[in-house]
Amino acid sequence: MTVAFFKRKETKLIEALDKDPQNTENYLRLGKLYFLNGEYEKAADIYRRGLKVSPRDISLLFNYAVDREAENESDSAKELYLEILSIDPNNKPTLDRLDKITSF
Repeated sequence: MTVAFFKRKETKLIEALDKDPQNTENYLRLGKLYFLNGEYEKAADIYRRGLKVSPRDISLLFNYAVDREAENESDSAKELYLEILSIDPNNKPTLDRLDKITSF
């Protein structure tokens, strides 16, 4: 991802969040942008902000958990995956990720 492309996307998403801070899709997109750029703490911050707006948003929870895994924070990731399963007990991607981080 080029720096110019990243900055352009980042600016647009931040502007979109400023206009509509209730739109969780923009938190998800900005968090993914930071994640793909290796900016895991920025991604985590954005996911947390989005979860304040929509605490039971499975996409935000899942991406936040994956982000925590990338930062070697398996315990935090596990808590987030368990939270998802409390909302949707049969969520296959979550079950798969949880199995991955809890297998020995």
